Amino acid sequence: MASARAYSTSWVLFASTIVLFAILSGAVSKYAPGLSESYYAKTCPQAPAIVDKFVTKYLTKDSSFAGAFNRLQFHDCWVQGCDGSVLLNSTATNSAEREAHVNFGLRAIKEVDEIKAALEYACPGVVSCADILILAARDATVKVGGPWWPVALGRKDSRKSVDLVADGNLPFPVFNFALLTANFARKNFNAREMVVLSGAHTIGKTHCNGILPHLYNFTGGNNATDIDPALNKGFAAFLKKQCPQGNRTNTIFIDSTAGNFDNAYYKNVLAGKGIFITDATLIRDSFGKKVVTSFAQAQSTFFKEFADGMVKMGNLGVLTGSQGEIRKKCQFVN
Repeated sequence: MASARAYSTSWVLFASTIVLFAILSGAVSKYAPGLSESYYAKTCPQAPAIVDKFVTKYLTKDSSFAGAFNRLQFHDCWVQGCDGSVLLNSTATNSAEREAHVNFGLRAIKEVDEIKAALEYACPGVVSCADILILAARDATVKVGGPWWPVALGRKDSRKSVDLVADGNLPFPVFNFALLTANFARKNFNAREMVVLSGAHTIGKTHCNGILPHLYNFTGGNNATDIDPALNKGFAAFLKKQCPQGNRTNTIFIDSTAGNFDNAYYKNVLAGKGIFITDATLIRDSFGKKVVTSFAQAQSTFFKEFADGMVKMGNLGVLTGSQGEIRKKCQFVN
């Protein structure tokens, strides 16, 4: 009898431990419900390798695609969640996100379509466009020297995309520190996370469209010589040569080491060489300047926190299970 009671007590303790472990595991999960690192393990195990192969091809041709893929993840996830809506074309009755002012010059849409076609050939109707964006951003970052992070998959694609929704959610390149902080807070990201994700500006290139307000009529007084005083004067002169007044379409590398993911971005910002107003404004705030300085001094800290931020961003507003669809072509609903 004593032995039976001891067995019973041991079993209760064991069962309680299992339940507690399950509760704790759920509490600390870094992925949204429905997402898993092994989501395609049975249905399309080659999916990550296919995405990786194509990303390698694009970066071999032009390393600035790393920035383009990073931008696509951010511009997708920040608008109604990571659902591939940024990829959809406009229709006769709807202007899609890609037409939004804040999405001017968005790149790599055609390349994502090419990846999708390869996945449809290998595993028809299985891998979502939303998941392609998440994988491509991670793989591209790693290939230009940046950090690796685990990617959970299982997102479905949205059937809707509206330009005004994008303009109402994404931060504009003229935002000051307070506006940036408020914008990120609406997505449950704090000011430090805002500064670390701004570090994506360490790779890629941009059109002059977002730089012009930095260089001309900064205070809105219709004065072409009115430059953002935070800009290094020599750097401002360089930018003006690359981006003459009124020229929105010229392109310029976004960072002094734009082909490498590193912490040079933060060093440049401290030196008055932030390419957008949103970059320069980071050191106008005392907290922002403290964080920028810490990342400029410790690249490993920047890398870890950037990776964590990208994982967190990948959880925003995901569609899973019976929600959404798996698009056959990323620019069109089925």
